Amino acid sequence: MGKISTTWELAKVSWGILRDDKELALLPVLSAICAVLVSVTFVFPFLIMPKILEPDGFGLARIMGPFVYYLANYFVVIFFNTALIHAATIRLRGGHATVADGLNFAWANVGRILQWAVLAATVGMILRALSERAGWIGRIIVGLIGAAWTIATYFVVPVMVYEQLGPIDAVKKSAQMLRDTWGERLTASFSFGLLFFLLALPAIGLPFAVGFLLGWIPGLVMAAICVLYFIALGVVHAALNGIFQAALYEYTRSKTAMGPFTPQMLNSAWQPK
Repeated sequence: MGKISTTWELAKVSWGILRDDKELALLPVLSAICAVLVSVTFVFPFLIMPKILEPDGFGLARIMGPFVYYLANYFVVIFFNTALIHAATIRLRGGHATVADGLNFAWANVGRILQWAVLAATVGMILRALSERAGWIGRIIVGLIGAAWTIATYFVVPVMVYEQLGPIDAVKKSAQMLRDTWGERLTASFSFGLLFFLLALPAIGLPFAVGFLLGWIPGLVMAAICVLYFIALGVVHAALNGIFQAALYEYTRSKTAMGPFTPQMLNSAWQPK
């Protein structure tokens, strides 16, 4: 099967789980709200003190500000992703997951989550700095390094919190699990991001089409509807991704398929290059 067809099959199974336990979708919503609050918190000082952004302004604050912002956002995303994976795991094992179950588990592992957020933010800042300073060939190389990092760290969150490892050991274990199951050089056969991008495409031009045909007021109304549609897509995308990651981690760890997933489905998620 191609990437789109594989992704569609995996998304349908994940959607069935989300449909039966809609409370799982609240965790991505909470994550988005907290991410917005973090952004507002960091944008406000730059608005009232614009000299921070100037090349010679506020020295260390100009350097540390973006890093702390990265760190805060990574922490929020990882914290709620941890909660989502744990809640999804409970659901896949036949239990009834609640938001409190996920949040309590994430809070119990807040130290490890913070450590991973620091490492992830550091790597993210380094890759971004290299990309900004490199030529087009350098950007390609940095992009390949970033892609390899994304693959190698795919299981870091569940490995870290379920196996109680530090971030460096969790990266090593995540990469090892992928190698042991699918081989040394591999590529993803699924992409929830690509699928939801395709689902979002029709709504991008719809407000313009409605505005052109019916006038600017219906166009604005349609634009508002499309914004809500994009938000809903984002929430569903995050929820399905967390559900599938929980199922795939358990399969990779124990070779046991949980819930409605089959070994064939899960094994098709990655393939050797």
